Amino acid sequence: MTNVLLTDAPFPFDTVQSVNVYVISVSVSTQADTGGSADSMSWVEVTAPHRQINLLELQQGDTALLGGDEIPAGQYRAVRLILDGDSSSIRYKDGSLAQVHWGGSGRQAIHAFVEAAVDVGAQGTDIVIDFDVGRSFHYDDLGDGAFNFVPWIRAVNRAETGSIAGTVSRDTSGGGTAGPVTNATVSAWGRGSGIWYIYSTGVTDAAGHYRLAYLLPGTYIVGVDPPSGSNLGAALDSNVAVNKGFETTHSVTLSAFTGALLIQGASSMPQNRTNRLEAFVVNAQHQQDTTAVVAWQSLDTTVLGLTTYQDSTRIARVTSKIVGTGRIVATSGSLVDTLVIHVAVDTSSGPSAPR
Repeated sequence: MTNVLLTDAPFPFDTVQSVNVYVISVSVSTQADTGGSADSMSWVEVTAPHRQINLLELQQGDTALLGGDEIPAGQYRAVRLILDGDSSSIRYKDGSLAQVHWGGSGRQAIHAFVEAAVDVGAQGTDIVIDFDVGRSFHYDDLGDGAFNFVPWIRAVNRAETGSIAGTVSRDTSGGGTAGPVTNATVSAWGRGSGIWYIYSTGVTDAAGHYRLAYLLPGTYIVGVDPPSGSNLGAALDSNVAVNKGFETTHSVTLSAFTGALLIQGASSMPQNRTNRLEAFVVNAQHQQDTTAVVAWQSLDTTVLGLTTYQDSTRIARVTSKIVGTGRIVATSGSLVDTLVIHVAVDTSSGPSAPR
């Protein structure tokens, strides 16, 4: 007996009352889904609920049981949902229906991202399908006030997962009052095939609590973004471990946002090359300050040479001298950023030219 449960990463828009998705059926396959192979794959139907689910009712790891059936034991590497866009909808809090571009009318097949093969043994298992509402429905992409449906769904074996939970609060910096932060977005980034992806997102409740459920074991980057219009800064922790069957506690305190500086430029370059660097300064109102004066410094002058300009202090050029690692620092008032640049042997056969 294998059950299928549905959950979601909470929808971030506080103007929406419901996100109703009509699920016709859920099927699985032992074959890997490569995108173009779906039509020729062998699918086993697990459940055919033919029902509408309000994804906004599924938060903090809550699930809705779609159904279940006996399927052959095996390693299942693909999960497919059949949805009906005509019977699905988004409704605003005033009761009106939102315009949604579903990508077509009627039935459509949606394939979930399967992080690791779901092992279904003789005793069966629970497959959790995490429907990330916040990233699946993009608002006003085309400037028409509508939602674009770009599905982001992943499927995992619940028995193989753990979770991250905690509280997001604010400190008293900037003259604010300490307390919980409501409607902050919390994201867990995981590494796959050399690239970092957002695997799960959640939102804090009135008490500042969040829970990112159904994560496979590993180390995640957890990022916290304050709600829109807040004067708080974001937070990032790159070393949050998840273990199978356990919940990791990770609480975050946000401080008042006072501005930011970011160096844009390549973090690696061949020897004897010149690259362009640019510093972007953001003020406390979250607006780019194009008049800010920036000072540049190379902390490792034997590795990296630096050229600055008086007429545009936000621009600089860095030259790689020898193989090694160097650091470039940009400052503007109390704001600072450091770019670490790795210099490698130039293996190209042609002449080295500045870029």
